Parts: sequence; C-alpha cells; structure tokens
Amino acid sequence: MWDTMSASHEKREELHEAYVRELKPAEAHLRNRLSGPGDPQLDGSVESLDAVNEWFLTRIKEPKETETADLPSWWDPARPTAESGVPGSGPFTSSQLELINEVQAYLGEVLTTAIPDAHWVIYKGHKRDFRNGLTMLEVGKGQPLPVRDVVYKEALGMVLSGREVAVDTLSSWVREKLAALE
Repeated sequence: MWDTMSASHEKREELHEAYVRELKPAEAHLRNRLSGPGDPQLDGSVESLDAVNEWFLTRIKEPKETETADLPSWWDPARPTAESGVPGSGPFTSSQLELINEVQAYLGEVLTTAIPDAHWVIYKGHKRDFRNGLTMLEVGKGQPLPVRDVVYKEALGMVLSGREVAVDTLSSWVREKLAALE
C-alpha cells in the first residue's frame, strides 16, 4: 500500500481522487462476477453483506498466481505482489487485491446507501497517525470509517494466519457503526 502518512499533499489528493474514481467500476466488476443464479445478490443492503462476505472469504484464499489483474490505486505499484516471487513482496496477488478492492467498494456502497450524507474524505489526524492521507468515509459523527482497511484486514487474517473469519464480520461492523450514529 502507499505510505500516505509521508506523502505530499498533492500525492494524497491524487490517490484520493483515483480511489473515489475506481469505486463505481470496482462495484460494477463485482456485480459482473456475481451475476450467476446462485451468487449473492448485491442490493446495497446491510443484510447482503453476509452472503457477499461468505463468497469473498472463500475466494480470497485462492491466490490465482497465473492470473494478473490491474492493481487498485491504493496499492503502491513499486511494491511487488505475491505472484512476483520477489522476497518481501506483498501478501496478496494482483487478483486478490482486485477482489479486496471490489468488496471494499461494495462495502462503501452499503454504507453510503445506509448513510446518505456520507462522503469520502482524506483522513487528517495527529501528525504521527499512520492513517493520515488515507481515503475514508466521513459519516458525520465520530472518526471517518476505514472501509478499505476493514476488508483488507479480514483478508490478511484469512491468507496470512489462516484465521477463521465469521461471515457476519462486515455486516456486524456496519450495524455497529450505524448504531453509533443514532
């Protein structure tokens, strides 16, 4: 991932704009993937997240090292992906990063559907906060939501540590955030 904490203001703006620009195409790509009769339905509801997450948690364990995909804007292209075989490369292949990107875009859609005033912002915290410069979802009350990081962390747990992740992790997180707004 990009080191946005150390990035210039201009670079943060560039990454933010690219992130926001990629959301709709990523959502469309996920909808295309999930267009079969037995696939989860992407209706933008919190309830849909359980089926989407179950599908995601199964697919993220499949690295697909023979397939390459475009890297999401939040991934630093100078950092090799897992399929490169370079020591110190990232934990995911480009196809896994694409999948993470699509699911985090859908999670953002669910949140913006549930919170119509939500909008994407560049996070600004304490000067030593590693999240500085990240694109997050401002929901009005409290800290902005690290949508991408929630999905990325879930994938890390599955791929790196083999940790089991409950299929309701994303929907529970959203419900918790929605309850905090009431």
